[in-house]
Amino acid sequence: SAISPEIFRKRYSDILEEPKWDAVESSQSALYPWADESTYVRLPSFFEGIKAEPESIEPVVGARVLLKFGDSVTTDHISPAGAFPHHGPAGQYLVSKGVEPRDFNSFGSRRGNHEVMMRGTFANV
Repeated sequence: SAISPEIFRKRYSDILEEPKWDAVESSQSALYPWADESTYVRLPSFFEGIKAEPESIEPVVGARVLLKFGDSVTTDHISPAGAFPHHGPAGQYLVSKGVEPRDFNSFGSRRGNHEVMMRGTFANV
């Protein structure tokens, strides 16, 4: 046979060795150093006061459907991934942070910022 396990062992034997990646400067920290001024990655407010050990899960009682959609609504309607206009809530938020509209990028690139994403919910509807 032309293909053998040895071919894969040889090819992937050094897969974790990447000089360019290893040369990237980074800090050693047990926790991510959140940058308050970042418009891409922000510490979500729902992490505040979170405990290391989760509390027990309680049954959900009295829950109701908030929204019911037909088949023509996709996840991109709910949480868009594409470009967004400067006049919408997410665009206005970025403008207020000093970001020029040409530098908005996309919702997909800003998924790490809950402030942008919650302002973009249903922006494609």
